[in-house]
Amino acid sequence: MTDDDRQDRLMAQKALEEDFLAAYENYADAIFRHCAYRLGDREIGRELMQETFMKVWEYLRTDQKTIDNMQAFLYRTAHNLIIDHVRRKKKRIVDSLESLQETGFDLPDEHPGPSRRFTYTQIMETIEMVEEPYRTALVMRHIDGLPPREIADLLDVSPNVASVRINRGVKQLQALLDPSLETDENE
Repeated sequence: MTDDDRQDRLMAQKALEEDFLAAYENYADAIFRHCAYRLGDREIGRELMQETFMKVWEYLRTDQKTIDNMQAFLYRTAHNLIIDHVRRKKKRIVDSLESLQETGFDLPDEHPGPSRRFTYTQIMETIEMVEEPYRTALVMRHIDGLPPREIADLLDVSPNVASVRINRGVKQLQALLDPSLETDENE
């Protein structure tokens, strides 16, 4: 290996490290909140967020690959780790209102719908009863605060499919919270 090859390799490694650190800075909090919400446990959420970044770093470092959409790759990795964790523990995902409030997120008040008529706890518990894939889209939109186009990228679907899933998730949530809403819409 020539000196130029070594120099190029060192520069590529440094650029990779800088990109990874920037991704950590930009997405660590969001990945943590996502994991903590989905698992209902801040500590496990923090562990899975760290494991997400460790796995992505290993992928980048050992495979010498590039990632086109780092945010989507991180969410996919975190999602897979969450599924693995739930399967290993065989526990139902339980919401912890106090843990979520400590992370600083609230359901947006400016959106019309059930957030104005039901308690926060009722909504958070009921979200878990919404069917997949609508629940994931609903969480990403209204808990993680992601726009439909980003959700589409993260779920590897078209923006239209993401919007439909969000809409259907909201309708399921409303029907679960207040079954009379379902009959009111049909009249």
